[in-house]
Amino acid sequence: MSDIKITITEQLQQLQLLMQRMAFQGFVRGGRTRSPHRGQGRVLAILKMKPEISQKELNYLLGMSKQSLAELLSKLDKSGYITRESSEEDKRVTMIKLTDEGMKVADDMDDDRSESSKALDCLDDEELAKFSEYLSRIIKQYEEYFPGEDFEERRKTMHAFVLRYRSGYDRRGRDGGYGYHGDGRGRGRGDSNGRRRK
Repeated sequence: MSDIKITITEQLQQLQLLMQRMAFQGFVRGGRTRSPHRGQGRVLAILKMKPEISQKELNYLLGMSKQSLAELLSKLDKSGYITRESSEEDKRVTMIKLTDEGMKVADDMDDDRSESSKALDCLDDEELAKFSEYLSRIIKQYEEYFPGEDFEERRKTMHAFVLRYRSGYDRRGRDGGYGYHGDGRGRGRGDSNGRRRK
């Protein structure tokens, strides 16, 4: 491995550490217990866009195991942030609903997300576009280590979900970090090499 690749790998690890630390510091300082980019926070962010959703659809959008999602939902239910009940149309289907208290927590997480994105203020728009392009290519490369996963289909599904349900949630064309990576404006997917399509 060349020296520059080693340096960049170390920089990415340092960036990941700092981002996690900042997120942790933010929700500890604010008395919060959920990160908008992890576990319960991801569930609440989706429910904020669509306050009632089937557990099956939520499971697919998040790409989690059924067991992991069930554990998260159990914690959210005990905290009073969601309710779970059988669908009236099909009793085999479990519907997840966001409570008023859950909506308040989801709103708080939006503030955290805005705060964490300020770290990118050191880059201008052109640099951000290039950085997004490079990250897309790196993400694509990592995805090739998991040939059984259909990341592109999940991205398309999540992107369509966000476009349909984000009314009032985030009008800047982002999905809150759930896996879609285009040109940073919610348009233009990368091709197989991560380059932006016209």
